[in-house]
Amino acid sequence: MSANPQFDGIVALPAAPSPAEPTNGHKVEIAPPEPQHAPAEASVAQVQQVVAPERPKRIRPAWRATLAVGAVALLAASALGYDAYAAAAERDGVYKVLVTTAATLGSTQDQLTAAQANARSTKVTADYVAMYLADAGRVHTDYQTLGSCNSFGACRTSSQQLLDDLQKFQSDRSAATVPSTLSAGDASLGDALSAAIAADRELISGMDSGNVNKFKDGFKKLDAAMLSVGKAEAALGAQLK
Repeated sequence: MSANPQFDGIVALPAAPSPAEPTNGHKVEIAPPEPQHAPAEASVAQVQQVVAPERPKRIRPAWRATLAVGAVALLAASALGYDAYAAAAERDGVYKVLVTTAATLGSTQDQLTAAQANARSTKVTADYVAMYLADAGRVHTDYQTLGSCNSFGACRTSSQQLLDDLQKFQSDRSAATVPSTLSAGDASLGDALSAAIAADRELISGMDSGNVNKFKDGFKKLDAAMLSVGKAEAALGAQLK
């Protein structure tokens, strides 16, 4: 091996033959050696390797990255838009249910309010009728007792009991809550009770004073007043229907 690496690739050629020597008086021509082409071929390959340009790298267009980003953004926007639409649709559905429920609750509340008002009105009417029946029953009993008395003592006692019960009836009626449907009948009842109280007082005064005419006049007025009480009771009964 040569010390110089540049000469490592040199192929040693065979030594040239000596000049032809005569053989039997003839000269023999020696053909020249064929040229060695291996080095030449190697040189061409090396030249081609050096001269051949490198394949340029393919550059990715910038618009492709922009397109990819836009596609991702479009997909994200579509997903968000669908979610927003779904949320809005759900919210609208809930709102419709709430509106329907609120309307139903409003109707129910109106019915409850009417029922409560009706219950209050019914209770007021029931309380008034109960008061009327209790007081009117006592007054009618006292009046019948007075009408059937046959002695001064019995007539004086029954007339006083009637006066007390008439006054209580008038007081209870004035303190009671009168239903609007019974207002007219109650007013007539009040007038009749006032007339009966005045007539009974005159009757008692005639008995206490021994004035027979005053006693008779008081009794006559009491009969008319009790008739008015009966008419007021009939009016109240008609208004209760």
